Amino acid sequence: MKRLAWIVGLAVLFHSSAAPADPGEVISSLMKVPLPAEFEFCGEKVPLDREDVAERLEIELMVILSNPVSTSLWFKRKERYFPMIEERIRKSGLPLDLRYVPVVESNLRAEAISSARAVGPWQFMYGTGKAYGLKRNSWRDDRRNWEESTDAGLKHLKDLHDDFGSWPLAMAAYNAGKRRVSGNMEKQGENDFYGLSLPRETERYVFRIMAAKLVLENPGDYGIDMTEARLYPPGQAVAVEVKVARASLPLSAIAEASGVSYRTIKGLNAWIRGGSLPKGMYTVKVPAAARDTFVSGLAGWEAKHPEPRMVYHRVRRGDTLSAIAHKYGVRLNELMSWNSLGARTTIYPGQRLTVRRIN
Repeated sequence: MKRLAWIVGLAVLFHSSAAPADPGEVISSLMKVPLPAEFEFCGEKVPLDREDVAERLEIELMVILSNPVSTSLWFKRKERYFPMIEERIRKSGLPLDLRYVPVVESNLRAEAISSARAVGPWQFMYGTGKAYGLKRNSWRDDRRNWEESTDAGLKHLKDLHDDFGSWPLAMAAYNAGKRRVSGNMEKQGENDFYGLSLPRETERYVFRIMAAKLVLENPGDYGIDMTEARLYPPGQAVAVEVKVARASLPLSAIAEASGVSYRTIKGLNAWIRGGSLPKGMYTVKVPAAARDTFVSGLAGWEAKHPEPRMVYHRVRRGDTLSAIAHKYGVRLNELMSWNSLGARTTIYPGQRLTVRRIN
C-alpha cells in the first residue's frame, strides 16, 4: 500500500505543482483521463467507438501518466533523437507516427537490452537484425547504431505492413513475430487487429505506442506543463572517416584527437562494443567542434604512439621468461600478458612466444 501511495504521489507531482492531497484525489484524476473523440494512427482510424478499444487505449494512457520519470525522459530525449528519426521516415515515405516505436521499445536508449536479448533503440534480436543488414561481432553491434538501426527498423515495419496491410498488425508482428500474428489470424478468422486476440504483452505494446503519441503530441491535455522544461538538445556531432592501418586503434586515441572524454566518444558511437577498432575503414561520430582538427589530432596521436612490431621468440632449453623479457627490452608482465601466461605457467623448448617491440 505504501508503494502504491508513493507511485501515485509521483504521478500527482508530475501533473501539478501542488502536493498530493490523498490517493483518492489521484485516482479520481486518472479515472478522468481524456480520450479524443476521434483518433488516427499512421493514417488509420482507431475505432474508439468500440468500448474495448477505448478501454485498452485508456489503460495505457493511465500507465504512462502514472510513470512520471520515464515519461518525462520521453519528452527530454525526443528532442535529441526525433529529428534524425523523422528525416529517415520522410525519406522512406512512411507514416511519421512510426517515430513512437523506439519510444516504447527502448525509451530512446541505444544501450537498451531486453530480457530476451533484444538490443538497441529499435530492440532487434540478433537474427532479425542480421536479416536487415545489422552486423554484430566481437567489436561492433550495429543494433546500437542510431542511424543504421532506424533504417533497419523502418524497413522491417514496411515489410510487415506489406504483408498484413495494416500498421497496428505490422506493429503487433514487430513485437510478437510474423508467424504468431498470422497464425492467430488464421485460427481466429480475424483480419483486423482490434478484433484479434493476441498475447497481452503484444496488445498492450500496440496501444502503448498509440498512447505515447497522444501524450507526447498533446501534453497540455494531460496536465503536463512544458513551460521552462529543460529538454535534451540534439548532439552537435559530425561523421568522420577513420582509416585504421595498424592492428587496432584504441578509442582513447579518437577521444584525444577530438579533445573530449572517452565516455563522450563511447556515447556518440554506442555501436562500438569494445575499447578499440581493428584494421579497416570506419565512419565514427565526433563533436562538431573537432571537425577541422580531428585528422591532424589523430595523426599526432599515431606519431606519438608507433605501432609495436610483432616478433616471435622460439623457447630454447634453459630460457626463462625473465631472461626473454630482458633480451627484448620489454617488461615481464607484458610478455606474460601477450602470451596469456599465468604466474605458475611453465614454458617449454620449442614453444613460440609473441613479443611486441617498438624498435
